[in-house]
Amino acid sequence: MLQTKYRLKKRKQFNYIYKHGRSSGCDCLTLVYNFCRMPNIKVGFSASKKVGNSVKRHRAVRVMRHAVKPYLAQMQDNHNYIFVAKDTLLEKPFPEIQKSIGYVLKKAGLLK
Repeated sequence: MLQTKYRLKKRKQFNYIYKHGRSSGCDCLTLVYNFCRMPNIKVGFSASKKVGNSVKRHRAVRVMRHAVKPYLAQMQDNHNYIFVAKDTLLEKPFPEIQKSIGYVLKKAGLLK
């Protein structure tokens, strides 16, 4: 579980990042991010109904949340991140999902 200080919680925060942010993606997930004046990192996770029923969506969010943990120390400060699951996410093994998250962060230039 991510600590509270790292979480995006409010719908308003998600909508702002979706509207004003930039995106980067791969075959199983998409990263939406924007610059923030706050000195810390905020991370949110999302899975639409295209991923499946509520059980599958929740599993996708839990897998992404667990896969992001090793990258938190390497992610750039002053940014907000939203990881959006695609329908192919649950078909992949966990190490491949973790590599995909690293790839998307590197592609967007957000790793230190």
